[in-house]
Amino acid sequence: MANTNQQGATVKTTFVADSTLGLSPQEALEQGIYLVPQQIILDGKTYRDWLELTPDEVAAAQKSGSKVTTSQCAQADIQELYDSLLGQFDRVVSVHVSSRLSGTYSTAQAVAAGFGDRVKVLDSLSINGGVQFVLDEARRLLAAGAAWERLEESVAPLRGAMRGYVLPRTLEYLRRGGRISGLQHFIASLLKILPILEIKDGAVLPAERVRGWHHGIAQLVHRFHRDFPRGARVHLAHTYDQEAIEELRRAMKLEGVLLESTRPAGAAVMAHTGPGTVAVFAAPRSAV
Repeated sequence: MANTNQQGATVKTTFVADSTLGLSPQEALEQGIYLVPQQIILDGKTYRDWLELTPDEVAAAQKSGSKVTTSQCAQADIQELYDSLLGQFDRVVSVHVSSRLSGTYSTAQAVAAGFGDRVKVLDSLSINGGVQFVLDEARRLLAAGAAWERLEESVAPLRGAMRGYVLPRTLEYLRRGGRISGLQHFIASLLKILPILEIKDGAVLPAERVRGWHHGIAQLVHRFHRDFPRGARVHLAHTYDQEAIEELRRAMKLEGVLLESTRPAGAAVMAHTGPGTVAVFAAPRSAV
């Protein structure tokens, strides 16, 4: 995008996100967003998300019992991307997964310091659809003439109002990742209990426990209406389970909710929650 700075000069600004955005590199580029890959560790070997390992391959590996974990974006990948983009654009806005969930934000900040004020790194305090909201808000603010040096401050109201609601279809992958114990998994499986997780202010917090998948879907919709009684912008996300996301999409549409997108959560997210997880990301309409 091109806009003018406070001196009236035309400046060209572009946008970067990490692959927790949930879009493929081509889909992101169609929105003027360049992706830097998270790192996926499969059976001890490290791959760059999308570039060296597709989400479908990660899902298949998880279902076959392979150990899948993640690591933050590599500093060299961020450096290379900023170098390339600043040869074509005057400024870069780089928005990343919550700093409370990954070291990517701090690594990007360290790299950006070498480019003076030409790179602005923003903490989304979220993942996936939340990253998209912050990207969209930064683009809107700059187009409206917001001061470059105050961009972080300007996106703060949106970040504070965003919410994410996550429902895993099974506890198996949370157990594999060490987030719940084997005993907790066993008891919950017997009782068919699933957790609803809430993404708020950059952290993923347990919100409530529900009895069964269908009740969980209903509670996602209930929580959305409770927190956004006047409606909101909404992105839905899923970890490569069409049946699961179709059920959530139908439930939201029956309530009259207009959806901006339905997208994969991405391999880096799926590595922690497993295939079958669905999520709702919401932000007030008034913020855009």
